[in-house]
Amino acid sequence: MKELDVFIHGETMNLCIPTEEFARESEWYSWFNKPGVTRFLEQGMFPNTPEDQVAFFNSQKKDRIMTIISNKKKYIGIISLSNIKLVKQTCEVAIVVDTSLDRKMAPYISLEAMARISEHAFSMGINRIEAGQHIKLKGWQQRMELLGYKLEGLHKKKFTKGHEVADSVTLACHFEDFQNIISHRGALWDSKDKMESRCRQLPRESFSDMINNFFENERNNYYSKIFSLDHK
Repeated sequence: MKELDVFIHGETMNLCIPTEEFARESEWYSWFNKPGVTRFLEQGMFPNTPEDQVAFFNSQKKDRIMTIISNKKKYIGIISLSNIKLVKQTCEVAIVVDTSLDRKMAPYISLEAMARISEHAFSMGINRIEAGQHIKLKGWQQRMELLGYKLEGLHKKKFTKGHEVADSVTLACHFEDFQNIISHRGALWDSKDKMESRCRQLPRESFSDMINNFFENERNNYYSKIFSLDHK
């Protein structure tokens, strides 16, 4: 199998351009058969095959910017921009990484991949990048905050997979927040050492914890009163 061309070069990883050959012959399909990878994804209910991956690639390659994440030794995940609407200047971002392939570096590789693809989106004229996630991915959500992503929504019982029903969150990065970070840092990703230091300084209580606590208390009390109102 031919080595993939690099689309964006990075410090801890490269973002590479997938091909139909890669979809057919690589381990790309197998990531979605691993419970550890799909634990917080809606995928994983049905087995994935190379043929499925080829069909997905061919159906999405014209509308989605797909890049394969390489740790510069092997391919370990994918990050993509989808629902790209240049008129509205919006898009969505999603990432899947098989952390078992590089456990030590996976958190930083994922974070740099998100930084690099976000910078690329803004270079296209995008003003708002949205991401949706399972609420239990709080550590990842906080690390994304270092790149300008803010929590914009808490969705009660939106995630459903088998017998699991859980909350999910929406994060978004806006161009003005991106510019603010750039003015201080020079780039979303300035170095692994500096990002690692920032990760250690993140607050123990995440913003999603704060919002969830508010929902469970003030929101429930408020709507309990609203729903019990009687006419006068």
